[in-house]
Amino acid sequence: MFDSFCKIPVNGSVAFLEKQLDRVKKEVTTRLRELFMEQYQGNKLRFAKDAKYEEKAIRLLFDEGQGMTLNLLFKLCYTLNFSPSKLLEGIEIKKND
Repeated sequence: MFDSFCKIPVNGSVAFLEKQLDRVKKEVTTRLRELFMEQYQGNKLRFAKDAKYEEKAIRLLFDEGQGMTLNLLFKLCYTLNFSPSKLLEGIEIKKND
């Protein structure tokens, strides 16, 4: 099932994958930011306290200066009362043929 994910990309496909992962990171961050703005009206301190996370990390995340772990993704989604799978809905990583 996971065999295709275990293969090492060759012939420039690593760069292709990196580019797509950067795009996915930006899209996920944008979606989180939109939910955050709707529910917290830009109050990063209150959001960080509710998520039990540092405000600086939230600021860096929304300024796209920091990526996020799955742990953080789940924490933020939980705080926003939003399903992580719904947040990722429609996001795809295409194969470089």
